[in-house]
Order: sequence, then C-alpha cells, then structure tokens
Amino acid sequence: METLRAAYFARNLRLAPHSYALGDAAVWPSDLLAYRQQWEPFIAAHLNLWRYMNSIFEATAAAKQCPPGIFTAAAVSKLDPSMQSFCASLALTRIRASDTDPGGILPQWNAWAGKSSAEILAGAPSILRWYQDVVLKVGGEYKDDLVKIAKLWNITDINLPPVPEFSTQESLIAHLEGAGLAAQGVLQIIGYGSGQVLVGAADTASAVAKGLRDTAKAIPGVFANPWTWIGITAAVAVVGGALVVHYLPAPEPRHERVPR
Repeated sequence: METLRAAYFARNLRLAPHSYALGDAAVWPSDLLAYRQQWEPFIAAHLNLWRYMNSIFEATAAAKQCPPGIFTAAAVSKLDPSMQSFCASLALTRIRASDTDPGGILPQWNAWAGKSSAEILAGAPSILRWYQDVVLKVGGEYKDDLVKIAKLWNITDINLPPVPEFSTQESLIAHLEGAGLAAQGVLQIIGYGSGQVLVGAADTASAVAKGLRDTAKAIPGVFANPWTWIGITAAVAVVGGALVVHYLPAPEPRHERVPR
C-alpha cells in the first residue's frame, strides 16, 4: 500500500501540464507570473490531496452504489444515510479534483488563462486579488472539508503543504505594490494560525506577532477502524446543485433503566 501511495505522489507531484494554460505566457508581466508561481506548489499540493482522496473513494466497492460523475442529493436520496454520506464525500472529491467543474481547484486557478496582453495589464490588480482569494479558499474552506472527510473515513496520511516563507512573500508583495500591480495592503502575507487556519498579515513582523507559521501540523487520525460511522453522523445538503457533507456529533446514547 505504501509503495502504491509513493508511486501515486511521484506521478502527480505537479499540476497536470494543461494546468499551466495561461494563454501566451509572453503577454503576462513577469511580476504577475511570479506571484502565481510562488503559490503554485501550495495549490498543486492541495489539488493532489483531493485527487488522492478521490482515488481512495473511487477504488472502494461502495463507490459503485453512487451515481457516476458529479451528482445532486436527489440522486442518492433513496440510499440509507450511511451510503448517502459516503456518496456525498465521493462527490465532493470529484468536484474539487475536476478539471472542468466550477467548484474544481484547477478551473479556479486557471480562470485567467487565454487573456490578451491588454486585458492582463488592465486586470492585473483583479488577477492578483483573484489568486489570493483562491489560495485562501483552497487552504481554508476546501481544506476544512478535506480534513473532515479524511477524519470521517480514517484516511490518516494527509499532510497540509507549507506556505511560501514569510520573507519571500513580503518581498514579492512589496515589489508588486511598487510596480503598481497591486494596491497597498490588498495582498497579505499568509500563514497558518491556530487550528491550521490560514491567516493574513500586513508584514513579516505582524505575522510573527500573530504567531503564524509557514508550516502546518500533521493531521492526526481519529478513528481506530477505517470506514466507520461510529460516533459521527453526516447530514447531506445541496450547495450549488452538488452534494456537500455537514458533520454533526452523534447524539448521546440513551441509557435505559434495567428492570429489577
């Protein structure tokens, strides 16, 4: 199993070649490309975690009971609750790993591909804000879903990627602001706060003062047995037409009085 996992990561270490589809790279200001390239390993690592998670779900026999592709809650409404929660988790991994779905990491990261030089130069501030928002989303709410699913299904080998070093982030942000590609204060230094939450800071000093880190702690496994629903229930909801899992603590067991 470990050999298979090692081979998977070796095969998927970087984003797929088409993920770099930025149109003609010659029309992109080098400073703008530098910001994207600074965060590309972080985005690639999260995308590969979702791909890895999806590969685990797809290889499970239970996946055959779920509809193909990306589906809605109505498609699994007749399944029992445990299977609904499994299918919801599977659907979410398909969405995040998708090359085409709007909820996929790749389409969001490549949203500005194919733009002309004039569009890129005029839209540079918006492009930079977009990239920062994608970083915060992928490392924020998407990461939270990833961790919840991993814990729910006892997938223990999930490690969050580091963010670029604070000094490197600060240097590039200062350069972008000086070149007029970003307004003062729009781009922030991003680091891990308590609870693996991504937090922004104005500069390295404030990042250190907030206790931010450029690496995350390993995600621990929380269940003794894999593929168990004991202790947790999952409620399925529909967001944007797709399945999303909401995690709820299981109700306290009722202790019936034993007749004497």
